[in-house]
Amino acid sequence: MKTVLVLVASVALCFAAPEGLGTSEDEYVKYQPQLGGRIVGGVVANIADIPYQIALLRNLAQICGGSIIAARTVLTAAHCVAPSVISSLDQLAVRAGSAQNNTGGTVIAASGLVIHESYRDCWFCTPRNDIAVVFLNANAVGAGGIASVIPLANGVAADGTYGVVSGWGATTEGGSGSTQLLRVDVPVFNLVECRSIYGSAVDTTTVCAGYANGGKDACQGDSGGPYAINGQLVGIVSWGSGCARAGYPGVYASVPGYREWIRTNAGV
Repeated sequence: MKTVLVLVASVALCFAAPEGLGTSEDEYVKYQPQLGGRIVGGVVANIADIPYQIALLRNLAQICGGSIIAARTVLTAAHCVAPSVISSLDQLAVRAGSAQNNTGGTVIAASGLVIHESYRDCWFCTPRNDIAVVFLNANAVGAGGIASVIPLANGVAADGTYGVVSGWGATTEGGSGSTQLLRVDVPVFNLVECRSIYGSAVDTTTVCAGYANGGKDACQGDSGGPYAINGQLVGIVSWGSGCARAGYPGVYASVPGYREWIRTNAGV
């Protein structure tokens, strides 16, 4: 999902440690998002159960996830498509309608991109406004005979409510990626408690999810992917400390928190 940005190859995604945490380089790096994907503690997923999930591709290689919110519109994380990652729109595409990130479904090129105007594409920046819209040059709905739109949540889910987070990758922090879509159920984590862990980077534009004892989580490269509750999109996989670590829930861009921005910029 989210987390530890160890700089992928020469890609310098950026986010600083939240206020109240240490300011050493090690502390900053702990809280960075990262490309490439994985679900920790999850199970194999069928795309028919998560038909809104897409694989976000850079030069046809999967780097992140995303969600279909309209026939030609995908919602993802800003750090997945920032200029430091996607230098030209023709590098960007999605694979829809497949549980495999490298085959099946339909590959659709991007036709446009909107990154939140207050997102800062720099190393050592506070992880805020991690949301972006990708427009497609063809209809993603029905891709592979399966892909469909997920409705957007308008309200904040109660603490402890279980949601589904999904993406591609290994099952342990630092592990190699998987080509098979995985999913894991994680509960909404109290926002006040989450803020006490991460500082002011957690606010009403974020939702936290995970277990106090860790063990299940999204991780690098699940970034941009969906956190869904009762069939509605609640969050966008964004950042956190490590993967499934005890005491460190995952942090997601809140769809209700950015609802007006999405409406204005995606028309949804």
